[in-house]
Amino acid sequence: MKKIVYYLCAAVMIAFSGCQDDIVDNPVVPAQTGEEIMFGSELTNIGTRTIYGDNPVDGAYPVYWEDGDQVAIYCPQAAQGKLVNYKITPATDNASHSSAVTKVNTDEAGLQWGTEEVHKFYGFYPASAVTGTEDGKIVGEIPTVQDPVSWKKTSNTDGGTTYTGVANTDYAFMWAYGAHNKKDGGDVALIFHPWVTILDIEINGPANDGEKIKMSSVQVRSLNNEVLNGKFICDMNPVEEDPSKAPTYTGLENLASTRNQISIELYDKETKDFITLGHGDKIVVRAYLLPSDDDYDTGGTGADHSQLQIRVAPFNSAVLTRTLNGGSENASGIVAHKINKVVLPSVSKAGPNYWMSSLDPDIFVTELSLPGSKMSYQTNANGASVPYQGQSIAEQFTNGIRAFQIQTASTNTGSFGGATAADQVLYMTVAGNKTGTRFKDIVKEIAEGLKTAEGEGKKNEYAFILLTAALGECDSYRHMNSIIDWETVDGNRAWMDAIRQELSEMTAENDTYRIYTGEITPNTTIADVAGHIIIKVNYNTDAMGNHLSTTDKIPAMFAQWGTLDDVSTDFTETNAYAINTLRWGTSNHSVNSNLQWFYHEATSVGYNNDGGEETYDQKTGNIEDMWNRSIQYYKNSNDHSMWFLNDLGGCYVNGGRYSSGESKEGVNAWTQVVGPYATNLLQNRNEDATLGIVLMNYANPDDEYTGNLIQTIINNNFNFQLRKKSATTTNYNATYSNGGNAVGWDK
Repeated sequence: MKKIVYYLCAAVMIAFSGCQDDIVDNPVVPAQTGEEIMFGSELTNIGTRTIYGDNPVDGAYPVYWEDGDQVAIYCPQAAQGKLVNYKITPATDNASHSSAVTKVNTDEAGLQWGTEEVHKFYGFYPASAVTGTEDGKIVGEIPTVQDPVSWKKTSNTDGGTTYTGVANTDYAFMWAYGAHNKKDGGDVALIFHPWVTILDIEINGPANDGEKIKMSSVQVRSLNNEVLNGKFICDMNPVEEDPSKAPTYTGLENLASTRNQISIELYDKETKDFITLGHGDKIVVRAYLLPSDDDYDTGGTGADHSQLQIRVAPFNSAVLTRTLNGGSENASGIVAHKINKVVLPSVSKAGPNYWMSSLDPDIFVTELSLPGSKMSYQTNANGASVPYQGQSIAEQFTNGIRAFQIQTASTNTGSFGGATAADQVLYMTVAGNKTGTRFKDIVKEIAEGLKTAEGEGKKNEYAFILLTAALGECDSYRHMNSIIDWETVDGNRAWMDAIRQELSEMTAENDTYRIYTGEITPNTTIADVAGHIIIKVNYNTDAMGNHLSTTDKIPAMFAQWGTLDDVSTDFTETNAYAINTLRWGTSNHSVNSNLQWFYHEATSVGYNNDGGEETYDQKTGNIEDMWNRSIQYYKNSNDHSMWFLNDLGGCYVNGGRYSSGESKEGVNAWTQVVGPYATNLLQNRNEDATLGIVLMNYANPDDEYTGNLIQTIINNNFNFQLRKKSATTTNYNATYSNGGNAVGWDK
């Protein structure tokens, strides 16, 4: 609900200042110990620094209480109930003042006068942001994600439309401090001052008439890892010592995470689409940052001061960045505790979607959300009568897909009677049928994409391959253990030999194939795997797993598809929904790390809840359940040892309409259902957690049903506090050195 109305003109920066009522002489009745404390509240005006257009009345922007606004008031000297929430009733003649300040919970005791003569009062708006106190200081939290509560469309002077994101003003934190002596009477007046730093960001549409660009998100980022979001302790000691000061803060909890950015998605939940800008159009959004100084307005430049960058992401495109400039009262800089208008240049769309390279390289790999393609190679161009994808793997990589499900079959290249495990190689399959393309040729295609990215300075990109078997197409082989001992290795086990051989060939030429050869653990980071391809092997039976040697060191992770008993779970496992232990190097040895594989993989979906590997209800239930569980894992565990794979792809079968089994019609129909379903699910989710690897049909940003889903998954990597290997945190009490109006995008 909108709490505070800021009346704004087009200001470059807006500063805050206090005001006080005239003092009226009235008889004073000293307050008594045990009596409830009575409050009055007042909001400061917002003064202006630089104005474009019409000036505000008397040079100030008023802030008004709304009926029902709630503030938390803390008094360490109170007799009981040191922290109590109060609601505001605005004065009818001046809504910047209150006519009444009353307890939210009328049945509970409010703050009561204690035995000490002088009481100190610390107020904070909104009460919902205060989670308690620590060491006598207020504890609160500002979120990473600050999506608008709604969008408002208006015509602008450039002949286009301005899309204004209506901000959640619960993030417009305000503070009040006052000391009151009981002999001065029982009424305590509190004056609230704005505390957070606010960026009013204007994103301008493309420069060329007729051009339209779909937008995805905008982030505000500190380039030197200052804390901009998360839990904090608000320290009002500076205010007690000097009334001209503002409260400071220190970060609290989860310091080893990405606390240096604010993220806003440019997605309209009413239209269920990201906003598209044309020439003359604008997007205006507001970001609330934890403030960055120990004074109201201290300017400065240099490495010791915070450096802010605005990151604007057009849909499926290279990210546009602008590092802000300036930095003092007399310069066009960002100033703490003020509303700062930032006008950005015209957006443009150019270059591949190298989104990983906008992330901190110290982030743990298991924390990321990766958009992936189901049956990645199964396209019409590759001979599929039932395609699951419409683009080549190289095109998928260019468009931001970073996980690939690739199905293969083994081929015996040895002579009859003389074959060995080293003669088994992998070929790609389409719809279960073997093709003439080697698996390593497809790996090379992805590796070329990584090389191209590096050539453009995008060095944090990596890829993931889930390798599965088309068992009916795998060659068996016979070989002679001795003159009298001939052994037949069936196709299932031969496929495991082919994996060993194929990966051995590729690692021998790793400049070409870029296989990641280190062990993947919960502590593996983007920096560790950057520029490489992680392989994970799904095998189907104990016999397949036991066929490999206990001493094999194959550069891949292994886990058996199907239910295993090596991980206890609090839910019913199925072949398509389970948790397994991940083994590195071979499928046949004890576990070295505690990395676990939580997967949901089902291809056939029972239409009208009839048959399939999973019925419709089971499939959608497992999709949602996995993401709900990922939230709980994130909240309850800091070891980031669970790696999720959520399969949204598949094909409708059975139910009369799709009784012929797997079909092109069934793939299309399921895609049209699950794409919007999953996008809506994620766009309405506010909790922090990875989505894991997400497979989907037709993984193409231009697809009507999956395009928004891909971008939503990518955006999740910027929407919460991803944990990382190391973190540089400060008390964030310096001023911003960078400033307001952008001239052009960074190069």
